[in-house]
Amino acid sequence: MKYVKTLLLAAILTFAATNFGFGEDVNDVNAVAVAQADTSAGSEAVDTSTVKIAEDQAQQGGEVSEAAQESAAVEQAQQDGAQSGSVSVQTDASGDIQSLTFSKGMSIRDALRFLSAQYHRNIVPSVKVDGPITVTNLYDVSFDEALVAICGRDYNYNEESGFIKVYTSDEWKKIQSDKSRMEYRVFTLYYITAEDAAKLVVALKSEFGSIAVSTPAEREISGAVADGANTGGALATTGGGDSFANNDTLVMHDFPEYIAKVEAVLAKVDTRPKQVLVEATIMSATLQEGMEFGVDLNFLAGVNLTSISDIPDITDGTPIATSGFAGTESGSGLKVGVTSGDFTALITALETITDTTILANPKILAVNKQEGSVLIGQNLGYRSSTSVSGSGVATEGEVKFLKTGTQLVFRPYIGSDGYIRMEIYPKDSTAELDDDGVPTETTTELKSNIMVREGETIVIGGLFRDATTSSKNQVPILGDIPIIGAAFRSTTNSVKKQEVIILLTPHIIDAANQTDGVARAEDISRKRYGAVKSLDFISRARIAEEHYAKAVDCYYKGDKAKALVEVQAVLATHPTHYEATALKDKIVRETSPDDSKLTNRIMIDKMNREQAGNWLRR
Repeated sequence: MKYVKTLLLAAILTFAATNFGFGEDVNDVNAVAVAQADTSAGSEAVDTSTVKIAEDQAQQGGEVSEAAQESAAVEQAQQDGAQSGSVSVQTDASGDIQSLTFSKGMSIRDALRFLSAQYHRNIVPSVKVDGPITVTNLYDVSFDEALVAICGRDYNYNEESGFIKVYTSDEWKKIQSDKSRMEYRVFTLYYITAEDAAKLVVALKSEFGSIAVSTPAEREISGAVADGANTGGALATTGGGDSFANNDTLVMHDFPEYIAKVEAVLAKVDTRPKQVLVEATIMSATLQEGMEFGVDLNFLAGVNLTSISDIPDITDGTPIATSGFAGTESGSGLKVGVTSGDFTALITALETITDTTILANPKILAVNKQEGSVLIGQNLGYRSSTSVSGSGVATEGEVKFLKTGTQLVFRPYIGSDGYIRMEIYPKDSTAELDDDGVPTETTTELKSNIMVREGETIVIGGLFRDATTSSKNQVPILGDIPIIGAAFRSTTNSVKKQEVIILLTPHIIDAANQTDGVARAEDISRKRYGAVKSLDFISRARIAEEHYAKAVDCYYKGDKAKALVEVQAVLATHPTHYEATALKDKIVRETSPDDSKLTNRIMIDKMNREQAGNWLRR
């Protein structure tokens, strides 16, 4: 009976295709019905409701939708698979197949029907999909794994709109090469450049696909030195003014499955990079008698230093064995080490043995693998060359600048284990122009790679400089007399040797809330306040007086804005400095009369906040 009804359904569909022009879709369904009839002869009848629906649609001249055809095929497959004794299956509580055994030579169409019924998935093979399967036993597999095993190398499948369509290899190649399926996709990139993204995904496109990217932005910053860390060079003229203003964009034209692969790759590589906050402290220590080779940081009380041996000597390039920094016997050469404790303890200990001046205390936030730099010094200008023409006219050359002072250039590389590799380039230099205007530079510098754990402090020493001071003494009145007054006055030059010590403490910034401007500024402010409080009183007083002297100088030169900055630096170090408080009130009263009444209340509130102990901890 089932065989007769199936042939009847095929005849009805053929009649509908001939008279109503249903075309290839109905012919395909007809072929499916005939194939079902051949493989299911002798089995029980097909549900009459399904046949009835098909007969009514054909008689009424209505088009048999593809969804209805596929639904009927799925229902038929479920019945056949359930009744077939050629498949045995065991599943676990989650529905995954623990064991699946097919009879030898079982048709792939029957196997797909059973899989569809087992997982309630819509599987629709094409007319040409037929033949025995090559697998007989499957163990501990999911639906996707079972489907891949059943299809093997001879068949391919594609899931679309809830239906899994299975094709032969030849049909699949024909579908894949159909260029009408190609589409455009625009990818907006936020962190990786479009050029770099294109290099990563170009291997994923098809032979017919194409990739286009937006114009890359200029990399220079207006006013930056063109040759990076080199000591000379003209100012860069490009600042990216003509660059593409929007985000980097990658446009791809390809088949949907290739576009999906590219989308998955870009989702993994176009992510927010980590950042490193480097707290740098650059100090100058005056060397006393017995410190000809620098401060022996190994013997500072309360400082735990990890040694880094075989640091190359700056003089002759030969390695010297060190223990910590200078070891039990002082030696020449640059010194590098790491301390895991609070670096303010090192500063306090250093203050007990010599005069120490903090030259700078910058905080630099740098993106992973990107360069950060700081310069404390000056740019010494000079003419590169002067040429004289045949007529005797001199042409002055280009003005170049030589960076002198204390420089620090670094590049962080963040690891996955909490360690940071730091490329460090500290340099201390002085320069002067000779009679011909050619600069002569005296420099001490070091290039190094150091592995350090987040929060540990890198200590770099051994950068020496000579500080020359002149003092003039004379007999009052007599020393001012022309010519003979020289006998009653004298000038004394004294040279003090100083060592520049650099402390670097890197912190990994990963979470978005860690880069929040207000919270991060308050956190750094509190840490800075704690570091200042940990210095002894003599050091704080010296720093406060230096800032106050600069504030007074700026005030009388008319630069009240800079004077206010220096006054605030004084009060941050020494909140009860009376002269600085009075000068701040005077500057505020002159620049903003309406705000002068708030000065005292603002200062009181600030001191209360500092003493509240509301610390942000990482």
